[in-house]
Amino acid sequence: MNLNRITRAALAAGLALATLAACNSNGAKSENDNGVVTIKWQGYSQERLEFYREAAAEFRKEFPNINVVPEELAEADYKQALPLSFRSKNSPDIFTFTWPAAGEYFELADVIGNKWAAPLDDSVLPADFRSRFRDTSNLMEPIYSQGGKIYTTPRPPATGTIGFGYMYFNKDVIAKAGLTGKLPATWAEFTAACQAVKEKAGASCLAQSTQGPDEIERLLTTFVGVNKKGYTPSKVSLQTGKFTETSDPQFVEALQYIRSLYEQQYVFPGQYDKIAARQAVVGGKAAFYFDGGWMSSVFPQTFKFKNFGVALPPAKTTAAPGGYAGRIAQGPPLPELFISSQSKHPKEATQFLEWMTRPKGWFSEHFTAKGFDLLPWIDPADAAKWLPKDNLARELLPLDPKVHVLAPVPALKCPDLAKSEAMSKVDRIQENLVHSTVNKYLQSGGDWPALAKGIEDKQNKVFEAQLSKEAASGLKVSTDCYAEPDWDGLTPFKFSK
Repeated sequence: MNLNRITRAALAAGLALATLAACNSNGAKSENDNGVVTIKWQGYSQERLEFYREAAAEFRKEFPNINVVPEELAEADYKQALPLSFRSKNSPDIFTFTWPAAGEYFELADVIGNKWAAPLDDSVLPADFRSRFRDTSNLMEPIYSQGGKIYTTPRPPATGTIGFGYMYFNKDVIAKAGLTGKLPATWAEFTAACQAVKEKAGASCLAQSTQGPDEIERLLTTFVGVNKKGYTPSKVSLQTGKFTETSDPQFVEALQYIRSLYEQQYVFPGQYDKIAARQAVVGGKAAFYFDGGWMSSVFPQTFKFKNFGVALPPAKTTAAPGGYAGRIAQGPPLPELFISSQSKHPKEATQFLEWMTRPKGWFSEHFTAKGFDLLPWIDPADAAKWLPKDNLARELLPLDPKVHVLAPVPALKCPDLAKSEAMSKVDRIQENLVHSTVNKYLQSGGDWPALAKGIEDKQNKVFEAQLSKEAASGLKVSTDCYAEPDWDGLTPFKFSK
């Protein structure tokens, strides 16, 4: 046991808590002699603190009686300090909560269970407030509301800026290969492009890291996600509700195609991480790279590389996106900001959240202009107008609806999954078995259907036994929670009935 590390962590949490207690609106006088109310707003986005202070000053121009004070701690310190602040009755008026113990989509369940959150004050919300937030069913889903009361405002999708799933390329390499204006849209075209890159540009066609689950998933989610109906990174099939994803014929065929690129030596060689894969593209040693929307900022900011383009991933036989078998799944935007149950000024806190989420308001425009992320309450046309001129995320905006789709979320179908240990028990027994086996297969080949069947048998034995045990104890859980066989994988899933 590392006592020094524990001591440092405890000291950091204590200092963070002391900061909260010293200046929090609940532990000190929160209204001055002129009737000005002070609202503490706390989270862990330290890189945005100066902007948040600008926003607070702008907000006060319209609401001179409300003084919003943003405070941002380091994430590790904040995670320790927030529970302590509630225990000491010194919580911030508005707080960020994004790491529920049961996993994504259980944020509201956690804060309600802890008695941390108060609902937004309906009396100061405009009639159109619920309709601001796309893909939320007007905030009626139980991840946002309870008893008809709104408890949170959502953040950008967890998959990052404009989601997962794009094909990036080095424009110089593409030009040398004679592919400018002729980017591959099908598997056959991608193979032909790889041959041209190898022969004419003297480079590898594809650079893609396979070190670790997260690294491999960048490739699987992007490539397999549009070539299989209803692909899920969890590998629990939406068709069966069981671990049958990796033996699904569409998954098998897509993985076998990627293996063919390795066999023909079109992939940048070696075992490497995402940094090395990206550097290969930046340095002209590879043409293509599959990843998420965040690369529109990572390439120019981290690698000082701007001569890249972005396109749709290829489809099997018919040009993308018409030939896609499915689209990359995204759920509703996740909860983020809550009003403390200990706040003495929930009305004023609500007024700030309402002001912050105005689709054409100051916060929306200037947050986007800073290039932080794309907010779930602004129109894509406004985003394109407000984004910095050198932020190539604007090129992703027209591609976004072609590769992404609102997909079923088991947690919304079966809230008792918050109490289930079935997935975590599978994780413990498989120890990333799927991804490590995918890696070995891509590098060395083998009989993938047989490999997949062996993995799935182990997973399902644990998965089904645990769900049955939990159902017998009274939880409303089963494999049916994970199954939506009627969903076509291409059109947005309808959550609220």
